[in-house]
Amino acid sequence: MNIHDPFDLLRTKKQSIGTPPGTIDYSGDYSDVDIKIEVIRYNKDKFQIDAEADIKNISKIISGSDLEEEIIWVNIIGLHNKKIIELIGRSLNIHQMDLEDIVHVSQWSKIINQNDYLFSIFKMIYLNEEEIIHEQVSVIVKNNLVITFQETPGDVFDHIRSRLESQKGQLRFEDSSYLFYSILDAIVDEYMLVINYISLRFNEIEMQIIEERSPNKEELYRLRKELLYFSNSISPLQDTLRRFVTEDSAFYTQDMSPYYSDIKDHLSQISDSIMGYREMSNSLHEVSMSNVSMKMNRAMMTLTIFSAIFIPLSFLAGVFGMNFKHMPGLNEPKSFIYFAIFCITLASGMITYFKARKWF
Repeated sequence: MNIHDPFDLLRTKKQSIGTPPGTIDYSGDYSDVDIKIEVIRYNKDKFQIDAEADIKNISKIISGSDLEEEIIWVNIIGLHNKKIIELIGRSLNIHQMDLEDIVHVSQWSKIINQNDYLFSIFKMIYLNEEEIIHEQVSVIVKNNLVITFQETPGDVFDHIRSRLESQKGQLRFEDSSYLFYSILDAIVDEYMLVINYISLRFNEIEMQIIEERSPNKEELYRLRKELLYFSNSISPLQDTLRRFVTEDSAFYTQDMSPYYSDIKDHLSQISDSIMGYREMSNSLHEVSMSNVSMKMNRAMMTLTIFSAIFIPLSFLAGVFGMNFKHMPGLNEPKSFIYFAIFCITLASGMITYFKARKWF
């Protein structure tokens, strides 16, 4: 049985036990992913994207002199290249412990205001066809520079890229803190799509149980674990977001309050939905087990009734099958017919009785 375990990433934490603090050592499962760098430059007048930026130019990109005139969003795919992480840390004066958290993908969601930059980690959960993908995304915001780190190709930021390119909304007219909000908003919006998918899967399993068909127990078990992981991902994000909007920060102003309130509302709605679906999953599991027990009871009842019918018949067959020389009706030519009629009548009477009592 091949069931995706979203908690496998938590076991990678043991790999860092005994290592010095600030050790940059990727703990995930995607060490064979090709490192790619996507660079987006924009302001209210222009938009430029380089989906295959040269890794060798990363230092020049993040320390360019044109940061005052435009916002640069650098998206790095792949976390196993230690040199790139260290280079970014030195270029932007990022604390070593934050660099460690980027590559140790067992971290819970958090937003930390450092002296001159904002560091955050989120759990990006999204659908890839019928598979739920779990991935850690780290975000660094410093001045007009935003750097995102993700483990594998594929993300939930296509809508942001599209809005930037088509100049929809106010993203092109705002600063880097608004881009940070947009990244968080895209991640939370995808949570809702995943919850809707889980809801549809639960509805299908529920119909299977109602129709007394055998539900996919592997699927039910997987969905229950996904909900548990979801719950443990949402709760830290709610707590850290609550602290973030109450702290003094250059990356959050009161003008942004309605936007973050909307995210908090979505998280509360998702949290309530998760609680409801977890209760539903428990109920579906119990009903499924009850259906199995009922089917077993029906089978046992059927076998018991057949046994009750054939016990007296077996007794009569045993009595009249004994080798006595003298037995009433032994020499009667129609004795077998009478015996057969009596047995059929007895069996029919017992079946009628059991049906009348609704036992059969």
